[in-house]
Amino acid sequence: MALILFLWSFVQSTLTAVAISFVNKSRLNYILSGIFLTLGGNTLLQYLNRFTDLKHNMPEFMFVSDMLDFMLPSLILWYVWELFGKTLNKKDYYIFAPAVISLICSITYITSFQPFTFSHFIGSIFHIGLLAGIVMWKSFVFYKVYKQLKLAKASAKNKQKEDLLWPNILLMFIGLSLWVAFLLLSYHSIVLPSDNPTQEIIRQVIEFNYIIFNSSIILVTMFFVMKYPKAFSGNTIEIKLEDKQEDNSIYKYYVERLNHLIDVEKVHLETELNEKGLAEQLEIQSYLLSKLLNDHLGKSFSEFINEKRVQHAMHLIAEDADKKMTNFAIAVDSGFRSESVFYVNFKKHSGMTPRQYRSQLKEKAA
Repeated sequence: MALILFLWSFVQSTLTAVAISFVNKSRLNYILSGIFLTLGGNTLLQYLNRFTDLKHNMPEFMFVSDMLDFMLPSLILWYVWELFGKTLNKKDYYIFAPAVISLICSITYITSFQPFTFSHFIGSIFHIGLLAGIVMWKSFVFYKVYKQLKLAKASAKNKQKEDLLWPNILLMFIGLSLWVAFLLLSYHSIVLPSDNPTQEIIRQVIEFNYIIFNSSIILVTMFFVMKYPKAFSGNTIEIKLEDKQEDNSIYKYYVERLNHLIDVEKVHLETELNEKGLAEQLEIQSYLLSKLLNDHLGKSFSEFINEKRVQHAMHLIAEDADKKMTNFAIAVDSGFRSESVFYVNFKKHSGMTPRQYRSQLKEKAA
């Protein structure tokens, strides 16, 4: 029975990956296809390791399954980010680091044995370390996705709740995957005699959990394709904030996050900062950032950022009592592209020119 389920899971995962990529040729669906290809590849490796002599004939490939276990949650996190309009940028590449590190460490470990055998890997301290890493990484991804969905639920209107069903299913999948990873870690961490019947029972329970987990993902996905085809349209989920923003928890969260980016991280001093870039740092869609600024401050993005830059420039001028800094230097340090743009915005937001402001400070100090 287990043999049939493993083969069925592999075939269906592969077919699902191919089908999704053709439903709508979009970035989102390509990532989702990658998720199912990774799942299918891992299932195939698990089948080969359990029901063939691969682990004895080619033990060097034992670690590949663990590497895919690191990669799967990374792909799911990437998919969820894209689903809510967050584009992956360079600073987000860390989500692939666990898989890459596990690959490098595994190759290094394997080459330290000549020859390398099955017993060198399974149950070793290195193997247990990999399993512990998988549990920690899946826990982290579960938290990140949970946090994303919690914010989305808090802001979504009732008619948008249906759009959140699919990402909630993905969260459940990560949770089940975490549970299986924890069972596997526990199994290899508990030292039992090889002929102990308890060990065989535990192994069968873990095997059952693994294959049921994989099968459930495929069955639920097939159900969603038929019941909610919109979930695989390749479009992002656009969450609209409620009209009464002051009572909205996601509104308060993003206001606090925005203040942190300005007051602590000083992102407004970046000359190349634009609305899309700030939205990505907030992990929010651009149109929501625009609405946030309009509702919270009654200002556009450029008005908000330029005002913050002028405030910084005024602070620099106040500290530059000896007039060592030129207007151009102050402009660049404050995030403005040119002195002329700085001059126009300084007068607009302060009501005076930089020179007049210096004179005012001098009079107050006299």
